[in-house]
Amino acid sequence: MRDIESVLQESMRALGEEPYQKFLSDEIIFYWDTLVDKSISAGVQPIVFEKGVLFIHAKSSAVKDQLKFFAEEIIDAINERFGNGEDAVKEIRPAKPFQVAEFKKTHRRAEQPEKVENTTDEIILTPEEIAHCEASVEKIADEDLRAVMLKTLLSRAKYKKFRLSNGWHKCKSCDSLCEETETLCEVCRLKEYDKIKRLLFDIFYDKPWLGSPEVQKIFVEKFPNLREQCPIDFVNSTRTSLIQLLAGRLARDEADEDSNEIMRIVMLERQLPPEKVTPAIIRRTLGELHFNFADPIRFQRYKFSKFRNPQRK
Repeated sequence: MRDIESVLQESMRALGEEPYQKFLSDEIIFYWDTLVDKSISAGVQPIVFEKGVLFIHAKSSAVKDQLKFFAEEIIDAINERFGNGEDAVKEIRPAKPFQVAEFKKTHRRAEQPEKVENTTDEIILTPEEIAHCEASVEKIADEDLRAVMLKTLLSRAKYKKFRLSNGWHKCKSCDSLCEETETLCEVCRLKEYDKIKRLLFDIFYDKPWLGSPEVQKIFVEKFPNLREQCPIDFVNSTRTSLIQLLAGRLARDEADEDSNEIMRIVMLERQLPPEKVTPAIIRRTLGELHFNFADPIRFQRYKFSKFRNPQRK
């Protein structure tokens, strides 16, 4: 007989990719302390799971530096529990500041279930709303599992109705609900952040020696409608993300013997123009960033030439 957890996962997947991803994210966070060793769970907090990537928050710089040594252990533990024959988690990345902030905001609300439960008890679903929930689970053969799933869907329907009665409204980009003070739901907000990050990447990539305030100014001049979504701390975070991205790309591409990207990494980190970058600065910078490289010894083979910015396709 198949275990109830496997059947539950299949049932959630049948509801659609977005609910299934949210389900896995919630399950990983809920069972975190039992999935990994206590030495890991004490220093690492899962934040959100999206499209095969688990974003985590390291509670100290020391833990963050050691992350690459136990990342595979975390991936294996989660896939063994929730993979259901597949690799649910394919990669682990450090969570972005805004993701951590969103998690803390949501987690604080989740720590007060009494308030939500007492309030939602006053919400009454219409016969049509109940029938819709019943239709969503009617194909589940297991009677006990069907009852659990129906109870879950009814609770979610009541909670959605409760939110609507308290000023929540539809996201401007999808049918999900968002708070009265927001215009986008959490998922669409993440997509918006990714869009802004890619635009900032382009500016940083072309002029890596610029400081964050200068990059922010260029961005706002190009995209004035996105001014509020581009605070200086997000610009700083994007610079760090680009450094890590370029470092990882070089570590994976053993055939690339061009020093151009190393120069770009150094300029991003030091915020120096190419004429002020010396071999000593390069060596010192790579030494300080060595935890970002999968194979730091490999970079000793590079001969550093004058920085050039080739035309990108």
